[in-house]
Amino acid sequence: MANMVGQVLESHKITFHEDELPPEGLGHNKALHITMQCKDYFITMILIDGGSSLNICPLVTVKKLGKGLNEIKDRAINVKDFDGSQRSTIGEISLCLQMGPTWFDFDFQVIDVPSSYNLLLGRRWTHAIGVVASILHQAVKFEWNHQEVIIHGDGSNPIYSHQTIP
Repeated sequence: MANMVGQVLESHKITFHEDELPPEGLGHNKALHITMQCKDYFITMILIDGGSSLNICPLVTVKKLGKGLNEIKDRAINVKDFDGSQRSTIGEISLCLQMGPTWFDFDFQVIDVPSSYNLLLGRRWTHAIGVVASILHQAVKFEWNHQEVIIHGDGSNPIYSHQTIP
């Protein structure tokens, strides 16, 4: 019985191993960016930021996805920027993104600022799916239909490393 319980628990355990480190090893200082699909577009430079309580979508990304301003719900809130300054969001938009074998709907606060990312996924995203992100390993993992799904960082995926939206 104890052996069977151990096997069940083992199947629900997400781990990262030394052999999954990027070629630079422990010495890299890269942020974790991934690529996901949204309808007919591949969105690169999606920043995984466990320090953010919100999902953020720059207005330029909304436009590049062909979304109209009428698709932004009037749910503006004040957010604190990286430098500590406060600004108001334009509102909220829902995007359906493919992550591994499945699609998820996520709500994003839309903000009109220049940014180094196309989307920012914060804790709401990681908690909703049960994602475990490792900036060190440049990957995110989660369990879907009793299978471990691994999404590697953009630096590990040269097919999309130079693409932007669209």
